[in-house]
Amino acid sequence: MELGESTVDRISNVPANVIEHILMLLPIKDAGRTSILSRNWRHHWRSIPQLVFDGSFAPPLPSTEPYLPDEKKVMMDIYEALLLHDGPVTKFELSIPGLREDCPRICKLIPHVGSKGVQELALRFSVGQTKLPSSLFTACHLTVLKLQHCSVGAPSSFVGFRKLVVLELEHVIMPEDFLQKLQPECPLLEELRVLYCSDQNYDIEAPSLKVLLFHNHVSNTVISFNNVPVLSVLSILDGWRYTDWFKTFASLPAIRQLTFGIHSLQFSAKGNVPYKLPTILYQLKFLEVTRLLLDNLPQAQVLICLIMSSPNLQKLSIRLGTNNAQPSSEVMGSLQELLEAEERQGICCLQLLEEFNIQDSQGTQVELDLVRFVLATAPQLRMILIKRAVNLSSDKVLGFLNELVSYKRISKDAEVKYV
Repeated sequence: MELGESTVDRISNVPANVIEHILMLLPIKDAGRTSILSRNWRHHWRSIPQLVFDGSFAPPLPSTEPYLPDEKKVMMDIYEALLLHDGPVTKFELSIPGLREDCPRICKLIPHVGSKGVQELALRFSVGQTKLPSSLFTACHLTVLKLQHCSVGAPSSFVGFRKLVVLELEHVIMPEDFLQKLQPECPLLEELRVLYCSDQNYDIEAPSLKVLLFHNHVSNTVISFNNVPVLSVLSILDGWRYTDWFKTFASLPAIRQLTFGIHSLQFSAKGNVPYKLPTILYQLKFLEVTRLLLDNLPQAQVLICLIMSSPNLQKLSIRLGTNNAQPSSEVMGSLQELLEAEERQGICCLQLLEEFNIQDSQGTQVELDLVRFVLATAPQLRMILIKRAVNLSSDKVLGFLNELVSYKRISKDAEVKYV
C-alpha cells in the first residue's frame, strides 16, 4: 500500500456536531487551542454555547491586594473570548478563585452575556459585597442563576425571570423584600438555595418549588411557608428563630426529604411536644436531624414525634451534638418509657425503614435505647451504621458494643456496623 493511500486526515473530517461536543468537554482555554488542529476546526471554538471561566482558565488570584495586573489580564482574556465568540451563549460561568466582584470590568460583562440569550448564569466571587448591575435582571432567558459573594437588588422595571427554574444565593446581600418580590415573578421556580445570606425573615410562596435549602449563621431569622404544594426536599440548618414547625408541616403535604439543624429543633421544642404531628407526613422517606442533643429531653421528644409521624420512612439519620453531658434520669426514664410503650403496642411507624445512621455517637444509654427500638420494630431494616465520636474511650466503646450485640432483631437482614 502506498503512503498516500494510508494517510487519511481524520481530524478534518470529524462532523461539526461531534466537534462541538468535544469542545464542550474541554476547558475553554484548551478548546481555543484546537483551532490549530486543522482548517475545519479553526473557528468552531468561537461558537460553543457554554463558556466556563474557572480555575482551569486562570490560576487563583490573591484576593487581599488591590486590583492587580494579573486580574486585569484575566479580565482582558475573558473579554477577548467573548468578542471573538459569534454564537449564542446558553451557559456562562465566572468562578476564578480570588476574583473579586469589585473588579471594574465585571459589570460590563453581564449585559454582553445577557444579549447572547444566556440561560445558565453563575457568578462566584471569593470575597466582597459590591452590588451587581441592574442589567442582570434583563436576562429574560435565564433558567439557572447562581450568585456568590455579591450584593443584588432588582430595579423597579424588573418584570421577572419567567423561565427561571434554579436560584442559588450564597453570601449574598439583598434587600429585605427581595425574595418576596422575586418569587411571584418566577412562576417556574423549582429549586431555591439561600446559603448564609442577609439576616432577614423569609416568606416562601412558590407553587412550583420542589427543593428548598436554607442555611444560616445567625439565630434571629423566621421562615414561613405559604402555597408550596409540591415542595419535596427541605433542608434547614442553623440560625432559625423559633416558629411553630408542627403547624408548618400542614403546609408541606408533599415533603419527601427533610433535614433539620439543631437551632430549628431547639426553638421548635419550646413548650409541649406532641406525641404526633397534627399532619401525618405520609410522603416522608428520608429524615435527617443534625447536631442533636439527646440529653435534652424536648429535642429527643421532637425526634420521637417526627418518627411516629412518618409511617413511610425509609432512611433515618441523626448527627449528635458535641455535648458530652450524660442524659439525666428524667430524659432516660421518659424516653425509655415511651419507646417501650410503642414497642409493646406494635406501632407500625417503622414498617418501611431500611437504614438508620448515628454519627458522632457518644455511647450513651439513650442511643442504645433508640437502636434497640429500631431493631425491634423495623421489619424491613437492612443496615444500622453507628459512627463513634473521636473522643470516645475504649472502655465506653466496649460497654456499648457488649450491650448492642444482645438486642433482638425483627429483620433477618438487619446488619449493624460500628466504626
